[in-house]
Amino acid sequence: MKISVSQYASALFDLVAGKSEKEAKAIIKNLVFTLDKNHDLGKADAISASFAELWNKEHGEVDAKLSSAREFSAATREMVVDYLKNKTGAKKIILETEVNPEIIGGFVLRYGSKVLDGSLKNSLNSLKNKISN
Repeated sequence: MKISVSQYASALFDLVAGKSEKEAKAIIKNLVFTLDKNHDLGKADAISASFAELWNKEHGEVDAKLSSAREFSAATREMVVDYLKNKTGAKKIILETEVNPEIIGGFVLRYGSKVLDGSLKNSLNSLKNKISN
């Protein structure tokens, strides 16, 4: 029987709960051996991401990434953090910012499994698709 990414992540989450750092490292080492034995090492990144989502949900945290063509001001970043707290109910937002000139203008906000794409590039692509259809 194949074990899913979410099953691995959930098991890891349950196993490391309340453990010391040393104990958690041993559990993770055993997980890597199990992944290798089950020929599932290719799932490691997805398991890590799924585990992080479980961890963050349990601790009231949300990881988010804000990409824009130019650097946002501190006030704008704070507005995004407040928006995400209201939207998700999280106590803490861990916001990573990135300058990406390919966006042209606007922003792309990723959090959890959601993407808010308010970029000019996306708008232009949408317009192009509407015109060509």
